[in-house]
Amino acid sequence: ESEVMKVAQIGLGKIGSILAEHLMNDSTVDLSVYDKDIDRLGAFPDAAARSESVAAASKGCDFFLVSLPDPTAARMAMFADDGILASAVPGVTILDLSTIDPQTAREIHQKASALGVHYVEAPISGGEPMSAGTEGAKNRNVTFMAGGDAVGFERAKPLMEKLGRFPIHVGPAGMGATVKLISNYISGLHNVVAAEAFVLGKAAGIDAKLLFDVFKHTDANSYWLFNYFAPRIEQRNFEPGFSVDLQYKDLRLADELARELKVPMPLNAAAIQVYQTLRAVGRGTKDVVEVANLVAEMAGQESYLLSK
Repeated sequence: ESEVMKVAQIGLGKIGSILAEHLMNDSTVDLSVYDKDIDRLGAFPDAAARSESVAAASKGCDFFLVSLPDPTAARMAMFADDGILASAVPGVTILDLSTIDPQTAREIHQKASALGVHYVEAPISGGEPMSAGTEGAKNRNVTFMAGGDAVGFERAKPLMEKLGRFPIHVGPAGMGATVKLISNYISGLHNVVAAEAFVLGKAAGIDAKLLFDVFKHTDANSYWLFNYFAPRIEQRNFEPGFSVDLQYKDLRLADELARELKVPMPLNAAAIQVYQTLRAVGRGTKDVVEVANLVAEMAGQESYLLSK
């Protein structure tokens, strides 16, 4: 169906700006954008309807597409007097791609439902070559872990299909956030393990390239190792991607969830300290693979990366 969908996008961060670019170049989408950061708005191509407020962006829209960095930003955008729920009219669908905590997702869903507004929380992740973080958003091959009611999911599906490959309904509101936090817990730990392992190899006099060649054919093989960690280490690319700050935030949210559900997660506690250490020395904006540099420096193996 070629009917034009009117989308109001709130949030033009690293991922948000990539998604907005896709939608702007889609003839079946009428896009308006808003970000409280004027610089981000100003950097946006003229073709987009840059709006001065959430209310202005949302006039006559069918969808809100929300992409914000954390629960605090999401709550502010949703609940403010001039925010999303204040501007949303009954029948509108909110597709929220922010990674937030399950409780916040449930709360937003409850308030949206009371207003006759469909709320779907659908944090994204990628699990195919070069599909994590910003690469996944650029290549449109991300997975949406969607929490909400079935009606909302079906309504949001056409928009998800424009931006990624796998919209998966994982349960009621809060479950999208839960599944995303578990996914990022696993990848966040894979990253620390890979960093420690390769520095250990370097300290023992084994080149990273050799380890990669061997591990393709051993139990050490994983998506994270070969499609995220290896390419970035080989290219010495430490720009996100997925930042240390965001990984730290997600592990902390996973920790809160684990405490609430009384699940012991000692490895998560250790990983949180690793990412916190990077933040403490001013490297929170680097890509998560920066962990490898930290471990190398602590071990006196600074030049451990692939020799050029």
